[in-house]
Amino acid sequence: MTLDAMRCFCAVVDHGSFRLAGEAVHRSQPAVTQQIQGLEREFGQILLDRKTCTPTAAGQVVYERGSKLLLAAEGLHTEIADFEESDARELVVGTSDTNALYFLPEHVSAFARAMPRTHLVVHCRSSDAVADGVQHGELDLGIVTLPTDREALETRQLFEQRLILAAPKAHPLAKQQRTSLSRLQGETFVLMHEDTRTGRLLRDYFGRQGFNPQVVMDSGSFEVIKQYVASGVGLSIIPEMVLRPHDRETIAALNLAGLPRVAIGAIWRKDAYQTKAARAFLDEISPSIRRIPPTKGRKARRTSSRGSRDKPRRRDLSR
Repeated sequence: MTLDAMRCFCAVVDHGSFRLAGEAVHRSQPAVTQQIQGLEREFGQILLDRKTCTPTAAGQVVYERGSKLLLAAEGLHTEIADFEESDARELVVGTSDTNALYFLPEHVSAFARAMPRTHLVVHCRSSDAVADGVQHGELDLGIVTLPTDREALETRQLFEQRLILAAPKAHPLAKQQRTSLSRLQGETFVLMHEDTRTGRLLRDYFGRQGFNPQVVMDSGSFEVIKQYVASGVGLSIIPEMVLRPHDRETIAALNLAGLPRVAIGAIWRKDAYQTKAARAFLDEISPSIRRIPPTKGRKARRTSSRGSRDKPRRRDLSR
């Protein structure tokens, strides 16, 4: 049994296709087939249903043990390479457009100064896609909307987003500081798509409150939503941190009683070796405060200096 054969087998199970597995491990489809046939001869068992690319009972055991072997082998290579601090490294992080735009910039600047030889790569994806990427080893770290229910991942909450009701400045509600759902009956809404975690959180909240919003448009981008709110298409519920000073010239922010908060956290593979760069990045994005302060009217408070930030804790909560 070779690691290459095990890598091919696990890739077929992960991707559900010999062709996609070949692309993932940089092998031709016939080469992947040969590797898996070799494993089956060695174990004396059929490991894959060829029609569905799902593992048999024996194949499931091989997949579970083999995935751990591959993770350990990858971690060993990474850990030994990590001894040479002078070598350039790459750190691959996945997160949403929102976090990339509004949360990460100051932290990326600080990280670049602290780890100048580490090349940071940021992939913008949905929280579910980021969790997939971290779990399969395509991403070193993820910054996602919590919770995530994957046993293979460690989680650390970073902060909470405060949600507000966004209204066009010309709307009658714009002159108020707060309102309630009962006063929003008949209003049109532009909301985050329900395929996103924030979108699902809002739909769950509306359902519990017995409120059925008149949604005229869904979007996966708060930048798009802000433009449509400012244009008078409808109201929206967005994180307060996405409102920049120039946005407040066309958009009013109102408190809406009972709105949930959105928890944002970092995730990484539980059993994978964490490089110096990954640990440094986690330390940088883990502030001593747990909430991003409002962008207007209140100052941020830090309860301790960066040097006394909380140390990473083992996960006791479940993207």
